[in-house]
Amino acid sequence: MGNFWAFILLIGPLIFIHELGHLLAAKLVDVKAPRFSIGFGPPLLRFRMGETEYCLAPIPLGGYVTLLGQAPGERIAPGDADRALSAKPLWARIFVLAAGPAANLVLPLLIYFIYFLTLAPTSLPPAVIGTVVDGSAAEQAELRQGDRIVAIDGEDVRSWNDMGKRIELAPGQELRVQIERDGERIDRVVTPSVELERGPLGVTQVGRLGVVRRFYAPQVGVIDEASAAYVEGLRTGDVITSINGEPVRTIEELQRMLESTGDGLVRLTYLRAEPVAGPLGTYLFYESAHAQLLPRKGPDGRPSTGLRPGNTFVRAVDPGSPAERAGIRPGDQVLEVDGTPFSTWHYLINVLGARQQKPLVLTVQSLGERRPKTVEVTQEIRTWEDNTASKNEHKELWFGAHSYEKWTLAPPEPIRGRFTYAVSSAVEETGSNISMIWTALRQMLTFQRGLEDLSSVVGLYHAAGDAADQGPSRFITLMALLTINLGFVNLLPIPILDGGHLLFFTIEAIRRRPMGQRAREISSAVGLVVILLLLLIATRNDIMRIWF
Repeated sequence: MGNFWAFILLIGPLIFIHELGHLLAAKLVDVKAPRFSIGFGPPLLRFRMGETEYCLAPIPLGGYVTLLGQAPGERIAPGDADRALSAKPLWARIFVLAAGPAANLVLPLLIYFIYFLTLAPTSLPPAVIGTVVDGSAAEQAELRQGDRIVAIDGEDVRSWNDMGKRIELAPGQELRVQIERDGERIDRVVTPSVELERGPLGVTQVGRLGVVRRFYAPQVGVIDEASAAYVEGLRTGDVITSINGEPVRTIEELQRMLESTGDGLVRLTYLRAEPVAGPLGTYLFYESAHAQLLPRKGPDGRPSTGLRPGNTFVRAVDPGSPAERAGIRPGDQVLEVDGTPFSTWHYLINVLGARQQKPLVLTVQSLGERRPKTVEVTQEIRTWEDNTASKNEHKELWFGAHSYEKWTLAPPEPIRGRFTYAVSSAVEETGSNISMIWTALRQMLTFQRGLEDLSSVVGLYHAAGDAADQGPSRFITLMALLTINLGFVNLLPIPILDGGHLLFFTIEAIRRRPMGQRAREISSAVGLVVILLLLLIATRNDIMRIWF
């Protein structure tokens, strides 16, 4: 019963708003509306207010507004002749029929406004750079770890997500970015790189700055058994907490501090995770230790302690994965990607995303080995199902090697101007979803996408239950997405839908006379067949997704 009431709560307001749009528009142009019904079938509840009877019916799959003169051949009392829909000018008829879908397309603004004003988090992650990826647009523009992006092209940046969206929309475009560094405002010119991203609507171009929120901890890797670090007992995965009495917070700080010590003695404190089996699983307890390292000459002739950035080391490898078959093992360090050295695992992630299923050459070194080796890896597509009742199927590229990545984030900050933030976010989110759904619909109509993405009442029933289980935030955002879908679907030029009636009106405007009754009847019959076929396909899709 939980799913049933979630389903009613989800679609009930959307049906109500749709039919209310028709009703209000009809009253504005003085079209008589004898009945307003939510649901189909014999009324369970009814009451009359003025000339309109308001009903609640038992089949909750839609609703309707009875408009005088809407049905061809309808008998109209002489006193109501001028209040029939058929007697109104063409613009008034279009206004009444388009008002329902329009109400559905406007409703998300209110839903998202309420969500961002009341349900969304009261604080947001700031646009503070945690890591700059090697070779990125940010590195070329000399952005640094700890920089706060405060404005892009003169417009304030509220949060990390705000910054990310603006960058994504400007692939290859020159942007003036204002940053805050050590209490000073600095201007930088940045050109986001152009990357292809595969989303629900296919492959699109997006901009990438090459920055990450995460501040990676000073976690190290050790690959040389003859190095000072290995001899003194340090191992891959250890976290350095201080150098010569000075605290260390990030891997970048650690590298700068080690470089500044030159060939002098390095006194350090580090933490090592020790796994301990417990009644509910394995727990990690960190033990503190001390070491003194006297740098030795490395292969390049410069003094080295043997400590390397931990987030270039492989922590784990999935059994049977492309990485395992290529010969990559836990504890290996990835030195180069297609011949390019790098210092953060995110660089490798970006290259893997761009390469898709094309071969990639990695230079890898294992513990105790003098010389690195080269391996060729080709990612695969892996399919998996989520844990929702709908058992949605997802596909992802599979590499199979995972790095050490102990990290922290800049603390979230209270939203500045909650009301204006809610307004702008509602407009932005609504516009984004309308654009996405319109693109998907256009691709289906032009046969660029198949009908396998169609969903019926069966899928909606399960989606309502899943969203209700995940909480009010997920439920209300699903409602916003669904009302946009409902608005677009009703605008399709299929007879028996609002869009079909609008099509008849358009033909009437071109021909300067209404379509014949016989032609309208045939068109409506064809439209009904099309709708039934689409419902059968959508129901079949849902049955296969949920139960098979």
